[in-house]
Amino acid sequence: MGERSDAIEVPRTGEKFVFLKRPRDTNGELVEIEFFVRDFALVAARPHIHTNTERVEVIAGTARMRRGREEQSLGPGDTLVIPPGMVHSLRREGEEFLHFRLQFRPPMKVETLFETLIGLHRDGKNYRHPLQSVVMAREHDTYLGGPPIWLQKPLFAALASIGRLLGYRARYEKYSGPESQSAE
Repeated sequence: MGERSDAIEVPRTGEKFVFLKRPRDTNGELVEIEFFVRDFALVAARPHIHTNTERVEVIAGTARMRRGREEQSLGPGDTLVIPPGMVHSLRREGEEFLHFRLQFRPPMKVETLFETLIGLHRDGKNYRHPLQSVVMAREHDTYLGGPPIWLQKPLFAALASIGRLLGYRARYEKYSGPESQSAE
């Protein structure tokens, strides 16, 4: 049975993810996660859209941030806010580790999303399998940067149903603990 941890490491890559504030700590107002990554291979690397506000703060290293049609480099001390519904992506720029902090308001189910993504990544599982991705996207109200969302919604609904039938989940007890611990 899994238990939630505030720090999750991926030994084979040296990456580390630290939950600084969880919804249970903030009366359900936000979730804040600190990342120490070489290659941010999780969802933020691909252009995506979600329905909550995201705040990015770079602590060390350089990030290449796309927000809408605008792309810019962010260095230590730089912050950027992504409003709900805006296409965005984030990746490391340069060779050094990227250390940054993400905040999501409202937190929705972001806590579980990252526990699952990081857990699958850490365990060497194919978190990028299209059916795993669509099950998670559907559960967490996240969409690709294109095609239009109105087209993605019915397609994701159908594919997510197939994915769930094949055993893919948006949440795994191994990474997020028992359902009763969930405070989303």
